[in-house]
Amino acid sequence: MEATFLPDFGGKMISLTSVRTGEEFLLPPLHPYKYLEAMEPFEHGDAGGFDECLPSVAACEAMGQEPPVADHGDLWRLAWEAEATREMVRMQVDAVSRPLRLIRTATFRGPALVLRYELQNLSERAVPWLWSAHPLFKISAGDRILLPDAVRAATVEGTCAGGFTEGSVIAWPHAQTNTGNIVDLSTIHAVDGRTAHKLFVSVGSPAWAALYRTELGQGVLMRFDPKTLPFLGLWICHGAWPARGLHRQYTVALEPTTSDADSLTKADQRGTARILAPLEHTSWEIELELLGAESAISYEDTLSMLSGCAG
Repeated sequence: MEATFLPDFGGKMISLTSVRTGEEFLLPPLHPYKYLEAMEPFEHGDAGGFDECLPSVAACEAMGQEPPVADHGDLWRLAWEAEATREMVRMQVDAVSRPLRLIRTATFRGPALVLRYELQNLSERAVPWLWSAHPLFKISAGDRILLPDAVRAATVEGTCAGGFTEGSVIAWPHAQTNTGNIVDLSTIHAVDGRTAHKLFVSVGSPAWAALYRTELGQGVLMRFDPKTLPFLGLWICHGAWPARGLHRQYTVALEPTTSDADSLTKADQRGTARILAPLEHTSWEIELELLGAESAISYEDTLSMLSGCAG
């Protein structure tokens, strides 16, 4: 695979492609890249690619002496410092709403792109935070979301015309809507301009999630450590967001995260917000592996491979 980053606009990964097929796996930008004001919403940006959300995903109000957090956090609208060699790309940025510095180093480990993160508290006070990966993947009808067999339930963070109740726990992957219909959340259907779901699951160990691209016979597998990233956010959007404008997301996001809520305020209330002690630092990493890199792989073979090798 090949990965391309854009330091000046959130340090985001703007491309993840298969060398063999030339296929792009990340959602292209909905809008041109541009600089935004401090509190502008995410939909005013390019709304594609792979961003980092810190110290919150959802916009949230001030907490104690800490200021409010903008939509999708601080980092996606900032320019990052960057250095690159043939073996790695290292970037860092300081948040604006919290005294936090995030350093991300991208390297290849065998067939996988490894993103290693280090978070530093730059202050003499304890700082609450959450982090979520935010990779928006390109999809087509018939593509499949794959999770470990142990995942049998999901919590509804939000939904658009999906027939679920916010905060409810539904079955995964075959969930019953409020009207009694059974829907397969793991299978992508055609753009409808109406439905979208944000869900959270606890994946346990081994922790992984994958997107299989049916027409291509390829996929992307994400691995992560449940000790540091105990939750996975799922954004499944069939063209319902943003609510206004001609260009809307048709995408799936697989989002390893520290917390089971998009809002830092809500995570704090649930006890899943993280606290970084004065001058403390912490680290974690995720891997992205291209499935079907050398030759096309069937859905059945992908299932078999994941059941035996994803750990």
